[in-house]
Amino acid sequence: MKNDFFLLDIPDFSPSYEEKIEYGYKNKAGKNLLELLRNISKNHCMYCYALLKSDRVDTGNLEHSIEKKLDEEHLEECVQNIALTCSHCNQSLKRTGEEERCKKILPQIELFREKVNCSGKMCKQECGPYKELKQEYGKVSRIILQPHGVHGINSQLKYCLQYDVKNAEFIPSTRYQYDENDIDYIEHHINQFRLNDIGFKTNALVEFLEDVINADGKYREKKKYSNYIVDLFMEKLKDFSQTDILKLCENLYTQYFLKFRSE
Repeated sequence: MKNDFFLLDIPDFSPSYEEKIEYGYKNKAGKNLLELLRNISKNHCMYCYALLKSDRVDTGNLEHSIEKKLDEEHLEECVQNIALTCSHCNQSLKRTGEEERCKKILPQIELFREKVNCSGKMCKQECGPYKELKQEYGKVSRIILQPHGVHGINSQLKYCLQYDVKNAEFIPSTRYQYDENDIDYIEHHINQFRLNDIGFKTNALVEFLEDVINADGKYREKKKYSNYIVDLFMEKLKDFSQTDILKLCENLYTQYFLKFRSE
């Protein structure tokens, strides 16, 4: 079995905005945007990939990629500046370093105000001034802003993540020839949201493995687990026999047991 089988590509969450629909942060426009972002992410947090559902009730928040307090007139309702997140990423993890980021970006905010000329609600794509601000913000934050992501300044490569099933960790995507600056940026993003930290990293795939083993290689495709990586892993198993699925899951579960015990 090839090693890339065990690398799960975290998908692009970039939405397509319908021309005749108004999107935004508040009221009906906010509801329209929330529905769109839930659909494109399959109702998962765009930063940690947690399922946004608790006891059959949808959870999650519309979150401003670049803090709206920096320029509420233009950033609060800016459709391109709004993502879907879990409350933990929105209210805790993303706020780490926020005060310092906001101080450093103030000169670029002033330039943005001078150039931009819209309220954001009807924007269906990132405008020039926002792209410039987003690039400068990326230099001080090193966060892969959602929902449209970030490209390397020098490499121009889109910053993407993979989940390494064998090692149970998120990594910079191996599909791209990233340079050192790209790798540093992506790894900072991973650390910002503590995706690989003990006590924070997802156990969803372990739960899936246990269910498959207890069911002798069977699994329910429609069952929802707590993280998107399980959905991606199930896609990989579609053409496998029940016997092969059981063997694979048993091997992975044993590997996880030995790895986590040593940690």
